Amino acid sequence: MKKVREQYEKIALVNISAHNPQWGPFAEKMCKRFGYDKILAMISGTEAADTACKTARKWGIGVKGIPAEKCLVLATGKSYHGMTSGVWNLQDPSKARTAYGLDSQIHMNINPTTGEPLTYPEIDPMRRCIEEHYQRIAAVVMEPYHGVTRDVHDEGRYARAVYDLCRKYNILFISDEVRSGAGKTGKFFSYMHLGDDCKPDMVTMGKSITGGVYPQSFVMGKEAVMSLIGSGQTASTFAYTPVAIAAATAAIETIDRESLMERAVVLGDRWASTIRSWNHPHIDWVSQIGADCNIFVKGVRAERLGALLMHKGVAIFPVHPRIRVSIPFIMTDEELDRGLAILKDTLNTVDQYGSIEGEFWHQSAPATNW
Repeated sequence: MKKVREQYEKIALVNISAHNPQWGPFAEKMCKRFGYDKILAMISGTEAADTACKTARKWGIGVKGIPAEKCLVLATGKSYHGMTSGVWNLQDPSKARTAYGLDSQIHMNINPTTGEPLTYPEIDPMRRCIEEHYQRIAAVVMEPYHGVTRDVHDEGRYARAVYDLCRKYNILFISDEVRSGAGKTGKFFSYMHLGDDCKPDMVTMGKSITGGVYPQSFVMGKEAVMSLIGSGQTASTFAYTPVAIAAATAAIETIDRESLMERAVVLGDRWASTIRSWNHPHIDWVSQIGADCNIFVKGVRAERLGALLMHKGVAIFPVHPRIRVSIPFIMTDEELDRGLAILKDTLNTVDQYGSIEGEFWHQSAPATNW
Protein backbone atom coordinates (compact mmCIF):
# COMPACT_ATOMS: atom_id res chain seq x y z
CA MET A 1 0.00 0.00 0.00
CA LYS A 2 2.88 2.36 0.75
CA LYS A 3 4.29 1.99 -2.77
CA VAL A 4 0.87 2.51 -4.32
CA ARG A 5 0.15 5.61 -2.24
CA GLU A 6 3.52 7.06 -3.18
CA GLN A 7 2.82 6.45 -6.85
CA TYR A 8 -0.64 8.02 -6.63
CA GLU A 9 0.97 11.18 -5.29
CA LYS A 10 3.20 11.34 -8.37
CA ILE A 11 1.03 10.25 -11.28
CA ALA A 12 -1.72 7.65 -11.54
CA LEU A 13 -2.38 7.35 -15.27
CA VAL A 14 -0.57 8.19 -18.49
CA ASN A 15 -2.43 8.19 -21.79
CA ILE A 16 -1.23 6.99 -25.18
CA SER A 17 0.64 10.24 -25.81
CA ALA A 18 3.28 9.20 -23.27
CA HIS A 19 4.93 6.09 -21.89
CA ASN A 20 5.11 4.83 -18.33
CA PRO A 21 8.86 4.67 -17.63
CA GLN A 22 8.31 1.87 -15.10
CA TRP A 23 6.87 -0.49 -17.70
CA GLY A 24 10.05 -1.30 -19.63
CA PRO A 25 12.16 -2.35 -16.62
CA PHE A 26 9.23 -4.29 -15.13
CA ALA A 27 8.54 -6.12 -18.39
CA GLU A 28 12.20 -7.01 -18.83
CA LYS A 29 12.46 -8.26 -15.26
CA MET A 30 9.39 -10.48 -15.61
CA CYS A 31 10.50 -11.99 -18.91
CA LYS A 32 14.02 -12.70 -17.68
CA ARG A 33 12.81 -14.20 -14.43
CA PHE A 34 10.41 -16.64 -16.05
CA GLY A 35 12.24 -17.28 -19.31
CA TYR A 36 9.83 -15.61 -21.72
CA ASP A 37 10.33 -13.09 -24.50
CA LYS A 38 7.47 -10.62 -24.33
CA ILE A 39 4.74 -9.48 -21.97
CA LEU A 40 1.73 -7.21 -22.30
CA ALA A 41 -0.64 -5.73 -19.75
CA MET A 42 -4.42 -5.69 -19.54
CA ILE A 43 -6.78 -5.02 -16.62
CA SER A 44 -8.92 -8.02 -15.75
CA GLY A 45 -8.11 -11.71 -15.81
CA THR A 46 -10.83 -12.15 -18.40
CA GLU A 47 -9.08 -9.66 -20.67
CA ALA A 48 -5.85 -11.59 -20.27
CA ALA A 49 -7.53 -14.88 -21.20
CA ASP A 50 -9.32 -13.26 -24.12
CA THR A 51 -6.10 -11.70 -25.41
CA ALA A 52 -4.20 -14.98 -25.12
CA CYS A 53 -6.90 -16.84 -27.04
CA LYS A 54 -7.11 -14.11 -29.67
CA THR A 55 -3.34 -14.25 -30.14
CA ALA A 56 -3.40 -18.04 -30.32
CA ARG A 57 -5.97 -17.83 -33.09
CA LYS A 58 -3.74 -15.51 -35.10
CA TRP A 59 -0.88 -17.98 -34.65
CA GLY A 60 -3.11 -20.88 -35.69
CA ILE A 61 -4.29 -19.11 -38.83
CA GLY A 62 -1.04 -17.42 -39.86
CA VAL A 63 1.60 -19.91 -38.70
CA LYS A 64 -0.07 -23.30 -38.45
CA GLY A 65 -2.18 -22.62 -41.53
CA ILE A 66 -5.63 -23.35 -40.10
CA PRO A 67 -8.53 -21.89 -42.10
CA ALA A 68 -10.02 -19.05 -40.04
CA GLU A 69 -13.51 -20.52 -40.00
CA LYS A 70 -12.19 -23.86 -38.67
CA CYS A 71 -9.62 -22.60 -36.14
CA LEU A 72 -10.34 -23.97 -32.64
CA VAL A 73 -9.29 -23.00 -29.13
CA LEU A 74 -10.12 -25.66 -26.56
CA ALA A 75 -10.51 -25.59 -22.79
CA THR A 76 -11.22 -28.31 -20.25
CA GLY A 77 -14.48 -29.26 -18.59
CA LYS A 78 -15.57 -27.25 -15.53
CA SER A 79 -13.26 -24.44 -16.59
CA TYR A 80 -13.65 -20.72 -15.96
CA HIS A 81 -11.76 -18.07 -17.90
CA GLY A 82 -14.24 -15.20 -17.75
CA MET A 83 -17.68 -14.15 -18.97
CA THR A 84 -16.95 -11.97 -22.00
CA SER A 85 -18.12 -12.86 -25.49
CA GLY A 86 -14.67 -14.14 -26.41
CA VAL A 87 -14.07 -16.63 -23.61
CA TRP A 88 -17.48 -17.55 -22.18
CA ASN A 89 -17.58 -20.34 -24.76
CA LEU A 90 -14.63 -22.03 -23.07
CA GLN A 91 -16.95 -22.98 -20.22
CA ASP A 92 -19.46 -25.80 -20.06
CA PRO A 93 -22.51 -25.27 -22.32
CA SER A 94 -25.38 -23.52 -20.55
CA LYS A 95 -28.84 -22.15 -21.24
CA ALA A 96 -27.63 -18.80 -19.91
CA ARG A 97 -24.96 -18.50 -22.60
CA THR A 98 -27.31 -19.73 -25.31
CA ALA A 99 -29.79 -17.02 -24.34
CA TYR A 100 -27.19 -14.41 -25.29
CA GLY A 101 -26.63 -16.05 -28.68
CA LEU A 102 -22.98 -16.65 -27.85
CA ASP A 103 -22.61 -20.38 -28.42
CA SER A 104 -19.53 -20.67 -30.61
CA GLN A 105 -17.96 -23.20 -32.94
CA ILE A 106 -14.47 -21.79 -32.48
CA HIS A 107 -14.02 -21.73 -28.67
CA MET A 108 -15.30 -24.70 -26.69
CA ASN A 109 -14.62 -27.38 -24.09
CA ILE A 110 -16.37 -30.20 -25.89
CA ASN A 111 -15.44 -32.40 -28.83
CA PRO A 112 -16.84 -30.48 -31.83
CA THR A 113 -17.75 -33.69 -33.64
CA THR A 114 -19.31 -35.78 -30.88
CA GLY A 115 -20.22 -33.16 -28.28
CA GLU A 116 -18.33 -35.22 -25.69
CA PRO A 117 -17.32 -33.03 -22.71
CA LEU A 118 -13.56 -32.65 -22.28
CA THR A 119 -13.96 -33.79 -18.70
CA TYR A 120 -11.41 -32.60 -16.16
CA PRO A 121 -9.29 -34.46 -15.08
CA GLU A 122 -9.95 -37.43 -17.41
CA ILE A 123 -7.37 -37.40 -20.20
CA ASP A 124 -9.10 -39.79 -22.63
CA PRO A 125 -11.77 -37.32 -23.86
CA MET A 126 -9.12 -34.66 -24.48
CA ARG A 127 -6.83 -37.17 -26.18
CA ARG A 128 -9.60 -38.36 -28.49
CA CYS A 129 -10.51 -34.78 -29.38
CA ILE A 130 -6.94 -33.72 -30.11
CA GLU A 131 -6.11 -36.84 -32.10
CA GLU A 132 -9.20 -36.24 -34.24
CA HIS A 133 -8.96 -32.46 -34.66
CA TYR A 134 -5.30 -31.52 -34.08
CA GLN A 135 -4.94 -30.02 -37.54
CA ARG A 136 -7.51 -27.32 -36.70
CA ILE A 137 -6.67 -26.73 -33.00
CA ALA A 138 -4.61 -23.60 -32.34
CA ALA A 139 -4.43 -23.84 -28.55
CA VAL A 140 -5.61 -25.44 -25.36
CA VAL A 141 -6.10 -23.04 -22.45
CA MET A 142 -6.45 -24.37 -18.92
CA GLU A 143 -5.85 -23.85 -15.25
CA PRO A 144 -3.50 -26.73 -14.38
CA TYR A 145 -5.12 -27.19 -10.97
CA HIS A 146 -8.86 -26.91 -10.30
CA GLY A 147 -8.90 -28.39 -6.79
CA VAL A 148 -11.75 -30.80 -7.53
CA THR A 149 -10.18 -34.23 -6.93
CA ARG A 150 -9.34 -36.19 -3.80
CA ASP A 151 -5.69 -36.36 -4.87
CA VAL A 152 -4.30 -33.13 -6.27
CA HIS A 153 -1.56 -35.12 -7.98
CA ASP A 154 -4.21 -36.52 -10.35
CA GLU A 155 -4.79 -32.96 -11.54
CA GLY A 156 -1.09 -32.42 -12.11
CA ARG A 157 -0.82 -35.63 -14.11
CA TYR A 158 -3.79 -34.57 -16.22
CA ALA A 159 -2.38 -31.10 -16.92
CA ARG A 160 0.98 -32.60 -17.84
CA ALA A 161 -0.68 -35.09 -20.20
CA VAL A 162 -2.55 -32.25 -21.93
CA TYR A 163 0.71 -30.31 -22.23
CA ASP A 164 2.44 -33.32 -23.78
CA LEU A 165 -0.39 -33.75 -26.30
CA CYS A 166 -0.02 -30.09 -27.26
CA ARG A 167 3.71 -30.54 -27.83
CA LYS A 168 3.14 -33.68 -29.90
CA TYR A 169 0.52 -32.12 -32.18
CA ASN A 170 1.90 -28.56 -32.55
CA ILE A 171 -0.78 -26.95 -30.41
CA LEU A 172 -0.18 -23.95 -28.15
CA PHE A 173 -0.54 -24.56 -24.42
CA ILE A 174 -1.85 -21.56 -22.48
CA SER A 175 -1.61 -21.71 -18.69
CA ASP A 176 -4.27 -19.56 -17.01
CA GLU A 177 -2.60 -18.44 -13.79
CA VAL A 178 -5.02 -15.62 -12.99
CA ARG A 179 -6.39 -17.39 -9.93
CA SER A 180 -3.57 -19.75 -9.00
CA GLY A 181 -0.49 -17.67 -9.85
CA ALA A 182 1.65 -15.35 -7.72
CA GLY A 183 2.68 -18.17 -5.38
CA LYS A 184 -0.72 -19.48 -4.30
CA THR A 185 0.19 -23.13 -4.95
CA GLY A 186 3.63 -22.87 -3.38
CA LYS A 187 5.33 -22.06 -6.69
CA PHE A 188 5.02 -18.76 -8.50
CA PHE A 189 2.98 -20.37 -11.27
CA SER A 190 1.01 -23.57 -10.87
CA TYR A 191 2.38 -25.00 -14.12
CA MET A 192 5.76 -25.19 -12.40
CA HIS A 193 4.50 -28.27 -10.56
CA LEU A 194 4.30 -30.11 -13.90
CA GLY A 195 8.05 -30.54 -14.33
CA ASP A 196 11.09 -28.41 -15.13
CA ASP A 197 10.63 -29.09 -18.84
CA CYS A 198 7.06 -27.75 -18.90
CA LYS A 199 7.04 -24.34 -20.60
CA PRO A 200 3.64 -23.01 -21.66
CA ASP A 201 3.56 -20.93 -24.82
CA MET A 202 1.62 -18.23 -23.00
CA VAL A 203 0.84 -17.51 -19.35
CA THR A 204 -1.94 -15.26 -18.07
CA MET A 205 -1.74 -13.47 -14.72
CA GLY A 206 -4.12 -11.32 -12.69
CA LYS A 207 -5.83 -10.92 -9.31
CA SER A 208 -3.09 -11.24 -6.66
CA ILE A 209 -0.28 -10.29 -9.04
CA THR A 210 -0.77 -6.76 -7.69
CA GLY A 211 -1.42 -7.83 -4.12
CA GLY A 212 -5.12 -7.14 -4.51
CA VAL A 213 -4.72 -3.36 -4.31
CA TYR A 214 -5.12 -2.50 -8.01
CA PRO A 215 -6.69 -4.36 -10.96
CA GLN A 216 -4.12 -5.45 -13.52
CA SER A 217 -3.44 -8.53 -15.61
CA PHE A 218 -0.64 -9.69 -17.86
CA VAL A 219 -0.04 -12.06 -20.75
CA MET A 220 3.50 -13.37 -21.06
CA GLY A 221 4.73 -15.59 -23.85
CA LYS A 222 7.25 -16.78 -26.37
CA GLU A 223 8.52 -14.68 -29.28
CA ALA A 224 6.96 -16.90 -31.95
CA VAL A 225 3.50 -16.13 -30.60
CA MET A 226 3.72 -12.72 -28.96
CA SER A 227 5.48 -11.12 -31.94
CA LEU A 228 2.30 -11.64 -33.96
CA ILE A 229 0.51 -8.91 -31.98
CA GLY A 230 0.68 -5.77 -34.07
CA SER A 231 0.22 -2.12 -33.20
CA GLY A 232 -3.34 -1.28 -32.24
CA GLN A 233 -4.41 -4.94 -32.12
CA THR A 234 -4.72 -5.16 -28.36
CA ALA A 235 -5.15 -2.33 -25.88
CA SER A 236 -6.66 -1.41 -22.54
CA THR A 237 -7.00 2.11 -21.19
CA PHE A 238 -5.81 1.38 -17.67
CA ALA A 239 -3.14 -1.18 -18.57
CA TYR A 240 0.51 -0.31 -17.93
CA THR A 241 -0.50 2.46 -15.54
CA PRO A 242 2.16 3.65 -13.08
CA VAL A 243 -0.01 2.61 -10.13
CA ALA A 244 -0.53 -0.89 -11.52
CA ILE A 245 3.15 -1.47 -12.19
CA ALA A 246 4.09 -0.06 -8.78
CA ALA A 247 1.60 -2.45 -7.15
CA ALA A 248 2.80 -5.48 -9.12
CA THR A 249 6.44 -4.68 -8.44
CA ALA A 250 5.84 -4.27 -4.71
CA ALA A 251 3.73 -7.43 -4.51
CA ILE A 252 6.34 -9.60 -6.23
CA GLU A 253 9.16 -8.12 -4.17
CA THR A 254 7.20 -8.83 -0.99
CA ILE A 255 6.51 -12.43 -2.04
CA ASP A 256 10.23 -12.95 -2.55
CA ARG A 257 11.54 -10.99 0.42
CA GLU A 258 9.20 -12.58 2.96
CA SER A 259 9.37 -16.11 1.47
CA LEU A 260 5.61 -16.11 1.05
CA MET A 261 5.55 -19.00 -1.42
CA GLU A 262 7.10 -21.20 1.25
CA ARG A 263 4.66 -19.76 3.76
CA ALA A 264 1.76 -20.71 1.47
CA VAL A 265 2.79 -24.36 1.70
CA VAL A 266 3.07 -24.25 5.50
CA LEU A 267 -0.34 -22.60 5.89
CA GLY A 268 -2.06 -24.92 3.44
CA ASP A 269 -0.58 -28.07 4.92
CA ARG A 270 -1.58 -26.97 8.42
CA TRP A 271 -5.10 -26.15 7.24
CA ALA A 272 -5.63 -29.46 5.44
CA SER A 273 -4.13 -31.72 8.11
CA THR A 274 -6.21 -30.07 10.83
CA ILE A 275 -9.49 -30.44 8.93
CA ARG A 276 -8.77 -34.04 7.94
CA SER A 277 -8.14 -34.88 11.58
CA TRP A 278 -11.74 -33.95 12.46
CA ASN A 279 -13.29 -36.77 10.41
CA HIS A 280 -16.39 -34.59 10.35
CA PRO A 281 -19.64 -36.08 8.98
CA HIS A 282 -20.24 -32.97 6.86
CA ILE A 283 -16.83 -33.26 5.15
CA ASP A 284 -16.50 -35.60 2.19
CA TRP A 285 -12.90 -34.80 1.36
CA VAL A 286 -10.27 -32.05 1.39
CA SER A 287 -8.19 -30.90 -1.59
CA GLN A 288 -5.17 -28.66 -1.19
CA ILE A 289 -2.04 -27.48 -2.99
CA GLY A 290 -0.16 -24.69 -1.27
CA ALA A 291 -2.63 -22.14 0.05
CA ASP A 292 -5.28 -23.07 -2.52
CA CYS A 293 -7.70 -25.17 -0.49
CA ASN A 294 -11.08 -26.83 -1.01
CA ILE A 295 -13.53 -28.72 1.18
CA PHE A 296 -16.13 -30.96 -0.43
CA VAL A 297 -19.14 -31.11 1.85
CA LYS A 298 -22.03 -33.53 2.27
CA GLY A 299 -25.34 -33.33 4.10
CA VAL A 300 -25.37 -29.53 3.91
CA ARG A 301 -25.34 -26.91 1.16
CA ALA A 302 -22.03 -25.13 0.67
CA GLU A 303 -23.89 -21.82 0.35
CA ARG A 304 -25.51 -22.40 3.73
CA LEU A 305 -22.14 -23.00 5.35
CA GLY A 306 -20.72 -19.98 3.57
CA ALA A 307 -23.46 -17.71 4.88
CA LEU A 308 -23.06 -18.88 8.46
CA LEU A 309 -19.28 -18.60 8.26
CA MET A 310 -19.62 -15.03 7.00
CA HIS A 311 -21.80 -14.14 9.99
CA LYS A 312 -19.10 -15.61 12.23
CA GLY A 313 -16.31 -13.63 10.55
CA VAL A 314 -14.79 -16.09 8.06
CA ALA A 315 -15.02 -15.50 4.31
CA ILE A 316 -15.02 -18.46 1.92
CA PHE A 317 -16.31 -19.01 -1.62
CA PRO A 318 -19.14 -21.58 -1.77
CA VAL A 319 -19.95 -23.46 -4.97
CA HIS A 320 -21.84 -26.57 -3.93
CA PRO A 321 -20.63 -29.16 -3.10
CA ARG A 322 -17.37 -27.29 -2.56
CA ILE A 323 -16.20 -24.44 -0.42
CA ARG A 324 -13.01 -22.83 -1.65
CA VAL A 325 -10.57 -21.14 0.68
CA SER A 326 -7.62 -19.06 -0.47
CA ILE A 327 -5.49 -18.51 2.60
CA PRO A 328 -3.75 -15.11 2.73
CA PHE A 329 0.01 -15.63 2.79
CA ILE A 330 0.43 -13.09 5.58
CA MET A 331 -1.95 -14.87 7.93
CA THR A 332 -0.38 -15.85 11.25
CA ASP A 333 -0.66 -19.31 12.77
CA GLU A 334 -2.89 -17.86 15.47
CA GLU A 335 -5.25 -16.30 12.91
CA LEU A 336 -5.39 -19.55 10.96
CA ASP A 337 -6.19 -21.53 14.10
CA ARG A 338 -8.94 -19.06 15.01
CA GLY A 339 -10.47 -19.43 11.57
CA LEU A 340 -10.28 -23.22 11.78
CA ALA A 341 -12.00 -23.15 15.17
CA ILE A 342 -14.83 -21.06 13.68
CA LEU A 343 -15.09 -23.47 10.75
CA LYS A 344 -15.34 -26.48 13.06
CA ASP A 345 -17.96 -24.78 15.22
CA THR A 346 -19.94 -23.86 12.10
CA LEU A 347 -19.88 -27.44 10.83
CA ASN A 348 -21.03 -28.64 14.25
CA THR A 349 -23.91 -26.19 14.59
CA VAL A 350 -25.16 -25.46 11.05
CA ASP A 351 -27.96 -28.04 11.32
CA GLN A 352 -29.37 -26.23 14.34
CA TYR A 353 -30.23 -23.10 12.36
CA GLY A 354 -33.33 -22.28 10.40
CA SER A 355 -32.97 -19.88 7.50
CA ILE A 356 -29.58 -18.15 7.45
CA GLU A 357 -29.44 -14.67 5.96
CA GLY A 358 -27.36 -14.80 2.80
CA GLU A 359 -27.61 -18.51 2.05
CA PHE A 360 -29.77 -17.87 -1.00
CA TRP A 361 -27.78 -14.95 -2.41
CA HIS A 362 -27.25 -16.84 -5.66
CA GLN A 363 -31.00 -16.71 -6.34
CA SER A 364 -31.21 -12.94 -6.13
CA ALA A 365 -31.58 -10.71 -9.19
CA PRO A 366 -28.38 -10.62 -11.29
CA ALA A 367 -28.72 -6.93 -12.11
CA THR A 368 -29.92 -3.86 -10.25
CA ASN A 369 -32.16 -1.10 -11.58
CA TRP A 370 -30.89 2.33 -10.62
